[in-house]
Amino acid sequence: MSSTAMHHDLQVISTAEHVPLARRETAKVLSGWGMSEQVVNTACLIISELVTNVVQHAAVLSPTATISFAVEDGAELVLTVADAHPFKPKPLPAAHDLGGRGLFLVNALVREVRGRGQVIPEPATGGKRIVVRLPLAPAENPKREGSSSC
Repeated sequence: MSSTAMHHDLQVISTAEHVPLARRETAKVLSGWGMSEQVVNTACLIISELVTNVVQHAAVLSPTATISFAVEDGAELVLTVADAHPFKPKPLPAAHDLGGRGLFLVNALVREVRGRGQVIPEPATGGKRIVVRLPLAPAENPKREGSSSC
């Protein structure tokens, strides 16, 4: 069983206006926890993409989404976005002109830092949770050039 020393939940309305709110709250919470700029930037991009997916694909059955941030065992940042829509998203094998970049980008970011992600059914709501686990120790990859805060 893991110990969770830091945890924060946020609920957002499933509209485009709330995507920047989710991104700003992500930056505020994680920076306040002393996370590195690289972890904060990666988490901001992931949360933005996942909340955008809720807005575009789940809002009809999920008027809100729940976002959670947690640090587990002092070594892993866990990001969760939950909605009440039963559709389990699948990333496209490559981004294309008509969309499909959201989960493609999330998967690329997660692979880059050697994290992992999964989609978990949420029986209580009939929806799902997207859970992304990012290591807090820097990946062996060099830092992305041109990174900036959210």
